[in-house]
Amino acid sequence: MATQYDIIIQFNPGNPMATWSIDGKIEALITAQVGDTLAFNFEMPDTPTLELASATLFSGPRKPSSDISPFDKTQIPLTQGSKIKVEHDGFWGFSIAFTTVTKDGVSSFFFLPDPELEVGST
Repeated sequence: MATQYDIIIQFNPGNPMATWSIDGKIEALITAQVGDTLAFNFEMPDTPTLELASATLFSGPRKPSSDISPFDKTQIPLTQGSKIKVEHDGFWGFSIAFTTVTKDGVSSFFFLPDPELEVGST
């Protein structure tokens, strides 16, 4: 039976480094299986005029692998609530770059560095 991992991405205006958690717990490694899903939710600060403008996930192997990514692509556009299916065994890293915009058109840029994803028995 496939598992869904609900990844919450937290950030604060003025600090370009974002953090992440699963079910409220800060993790360094996600241990998953092929067929599992990662769901991404951006927790917006208490700023009613702030919106997610764009986000991209970048992934790659952390150990030698014949696959380019656990998801079949190395760059994946994300929106609030995006779900991505895990396709390949291996040991992977990923990062997310994203921007927010205020109602008056001012952008801010954020980066979530290197969560790791271990899929199957590596």
